[in-house]
Amino acid sequence: MTELSQDEIVKHGSDMHLYPDSWTGINFSGTASATGDGYSNNQIGVASPLDTTLSQAQEPWAFNPGFFKRLTNTPAPIDSTEATGAYSWASFGTTATKQVLQQNARGCFKESDATSYGNDKIAGRWFYMLKIKLVDLHPIFKELDLVANPQLKLRLRINAGTVALSGTATTMKLDSSTMTSGQTVPIMISPATAAAKTAANDTITPAAPMNDVLTTASSQLSFSFGPLGNAFTQTNQIAEFFPYTTSRLYIPFYHLKNSTSIIQKPVKTIRYHDCFAQMFTKVAGISPTAPTGQLNAPFALQVSGHKKNVKYVAMVPFAETSAGHFASAHGTPQYQSPFDSAPWTCMPGASIRNFQVQLGNDNVFSSSQEYDYETFRDEFSKLGAINGDLSGEVSNGLVDSVQWAMAQRILVADCSRLSQKDVPQAIQISGINGSATGMNLLVLVVYERELEIDRLTGEVHRTD
Repeated sequence: MTELSQDEIVKHGSDMHLYPDSWTGINFSGTASATGDGYSNNQIGVASPLDTTLSQAQEPWAFNPGFFKRLTNTPAPIDSTEATGAYSWASFGTTATKQVLQQNARGCFKESDATSYGNDKIAGRWFYMLKIKLVDLHPIFKELDLVANPQLKLRLRINAGTVALSGTATTMKLDSSTMTSGQTVPIMISPATAAAKTAANDTITPAAPMNDVLTTASSQLSFSFGPLGNAFTQTNQIAEFFPYTTSRLYIPFYHLKNSTSIIQKPVKTIRYHDCFAQMFTKVAGISPTAPTGQLNAPFALQVSGHKKNVKYVAMVPFAETSAGHFASAHGTPQYQSPFDSAPWTCMPGASIRNFQVQLGNDNVFSSSQEYDYETFRDEFSKLGAINGDLSGEVSNGLVDSVQWAMAQRILVADCSRLSQKDVPQAIQISGINGSATGMNLLVLVVYERELEIDRLTGEVHRTD
């Protein structure tokens, strides 16, 4: 979000399946609707006009370009009977499609037999091959030098679970989200908007992908996701569409012609950033059934445990959903909705005033933070930037000030001046929720750690 550039998204967005979501298409409905209930950011109406009405009854532009690009990034389809090649291209023939995709590990969408649609039937399976760079998993990989026989253990926790939704031909609502691993639902579901014709200029808007999928009021559709298998797809079925059934980690190996410098001084000290996360629920007001005016709910958070050498603290606001949010799935976290772009985006329109962070007995800010422009410019835009975002020749980051203010209002406090290397310090965060609904607050504490590693043997000599 802060280190990547737009050029990197153009080149590597497809293999990372990363196309940032925009704020302009975020909608809200407390009941079942064409885009789902709660906050939604799944609209793909490319030809949708800008909102020029005075009623303020819709989002500015019913289109999320990031979600649209991810939809077009869907892997090639395999026909249910293999009678037609993918996209009807001659190069895929008919039955050759499956073999080509399997041999090249491209991923695919496997259609199910149309006659099998119905209760307890699988309508289709998506298989994605995604690239995850080690430097994106943990900052320590930015600092590690060439090491012989590395003895570091890498443990990944991948989101897995099932979401269920119901509705009609033109409406959807979330019924439940069940997570078996992780906390975030990584999929988004397209809207069920019906085809429409504008009388003024005879413009026809085609139906959205989920239109007419849920045919009756009692229809329910479930989506299951996970690494190399889920509730609907067993791991042994993966081999039919991929050349292997295990996750793979590719590590480059080098042969040094002259290792004298390493032999003379094999132990190297590595300094890297680590992160501690803590979620605070229902601490900044409770959402009313029908939001009206500001809650002005104060909050004061005490982060569990004391950390030393703290570099910065970030706070991410999410919607409190116990009431007035979902039609029936009350209390489901915002980032577990298949209609919402959270956690890439947070609570839309979040308003936090009097923001202050206290490290030990010292305030990080000389005065409480009030205004968006000072918080964005002085704190957020500097993250991962070159020369503290003061150099205009080379830029990075995927979030501008409007995107930050509307949908990614992550509050950041630079604590590096006040932190002490060897002294753990308490962290307190305070402020006022000026929104009309309650908030759940995710606090991230980034602190520096040290590691001494022997580059010849791979042994870790010391870690703090």
